[in-house]
Formats: sequence, C-alpha cells, structure tokens
Amino acid sequence: MAFSNVVGPLEEIGFYGEPMAFLAATTYGQPHELMVHFQSYVDKMSIVLSVDEATIPDPHQLCDDIAESLKLNKNAVLERGLVK
Repeated sequence: MAFSNVVGPLEEIGFYGEPMAFLAATTYGQPHELMVHFQSYVDKMSIVLSVDEATIPDPHQLCDDIAESLKLNKNAVLERGLVK
C-alpha cells in the first residue's frame, strides 16, 4: 500500500497560455495492491486510486467511500468552528 499527498498550486496556473482546469498526479507499474494519491489545485482536491482488482474488486466504491469520509471530516471540523 502506498499513499501520496502532493500540495498543488494555490492560484490558477496555465500551460502554454491556456488555463489549467484539472491536475492529478499518479504513477503506473508500482508493485502495490493499492495506491492513493491526493492532489490539491486551488480550492479543489483530486483523488486518484490505483488498485489491483483481484484485491479490491470495486475500486469505484472505495473512491466513493473515501470522498464521503472526507466530506464527513470537513463537516465535523466546520461544525466545531475549528476553521474560519
């Protein structure tokens, strides 16, 4: 299992004069059953999963569960007033 969290740009950036709308990092060919990458870009976060489907048969459900868990964490922090 491998996890990665890469902090992305806080401001919008461009590539050859064109604005970049989406940014996600990943790797390929690593000998892990599960790799999870979190990439932030401005006020958005992308989650990229790389899975061995023999070990994790429903990667889409895993991604949905991670997204829901992050929403629950965010709401709990906001409800407690821990972020302004």
